Amino acid sequence: MAIIEILATVLGVITGLANVPQIVKIMKNRSAKDISIITNLIFVTSSVVWLLYGIQLANFPLIIANIIYVITYGLIVVGWVAYGRNY
Repeated sequence: MAIIEILATVLGVITGLANVPQIVKIMKNRSAKDISIITNLIFVTSSVVWLLYGIQLANFPLIIANIIYVITYGLIVVGWVAYGRNY
């Protein structure tokens, strides 16, 4: 694996994990009233498309990063559904 692929994979993972504090806050406070569902649905949808594209290309950094994005953005959406439905 080339240096740029390693760097892309590591930064993709770190960027995906940047959502973890938001997920923890939603679950801990049992509130997602300040979360924009539209924004997070766009992120989830975009991440699914990029994941499928990464699979088609067999591109490891795209696949790993977007698996994490789908999971973390998906958990934010689940938190919104469970704890806060302000439009």
